[in-house]
Amino acid sequence: MATKQNLYHGLFKSDRKSIYDIQTEIKDNRLNLGRNFSKDLLFNSISPSIYKNTFVSDFIVLLQNILVKYINGVSYLKIFKNYTVDKNYKKVK
Repeated sequence: MATKQNLYHGLFKSDRKSIYDIQTEIKDNRLNLGRNFSKDLLFNSISPSIYKNTFVSDFIVLLQNILVKYINGVSYLKIFKNYTVDKNYKKVK
């Protein structure tokens, strides 16, 4: 599974992390942020016998990235609604 994640790492420009976000993240040390589901969303919910085919497993990795973007879109809408928070704020549940 680790090789599949590295295969598509940086494929889309929207996945790249901005160098300007590092400055604010260094100061922001929070606890209890929840589980990071971005790496194992579909892998935990689909039968392991499906992963035997390499083409299907590669396709599932691409689908997983798209589904994670849709789920994170809800937090972006919460930020858009709140005008007191910076638009690049990432720590919203």
